[in-house]
Amino acid sequence: MRSRSFLNLTASLLPALVLAAGVVYSPQASGQGQAASQPQAQASPELAAQGRKHFQRYCQACHDPQDNSRRTAPDLTGLYGRGLTPAMKQPVTDANLGGHIKQGGPRMPPFPWLSKQDIAALLAYLKTL
Repeated sequence: MRSRSFLNLTASLLPALVLAAGVVYSPQASGQGQAASQPQAQASPELAAQGRKHFQRYCQACHDPQDNSRRTAPDLTGLYGRGLTPAMKQPVTDANLGGHIKQGGPRMPPFPWLSKQDIAALLAYLKTL
């Protein structure tokens, strides 16, 4: 029972980690937001498909976009169109999201074992929501 709760908590926090990891990987890591001269990279469908697998494994238990009854963390649908997020208190960029995923947040566990490729795939999938 206790390990299931931890898994649910961990899965809930992955999207937040994705947000945090973006700080590490984005050219906007300076905190100045997304400049018009530095648009977010577009991802391939293959990368997004890999990201979906990571989302299902690490994030969906808490951030399930289809099942409100299971969701214990924010719905990430349309995340890239939101500007700022209450959880991160930073602009929604690849760098900020990626950093948040890697480092965690107040209510989200860190996912330090995810590689740069894993983070890129997760971010690619989040852009499709």
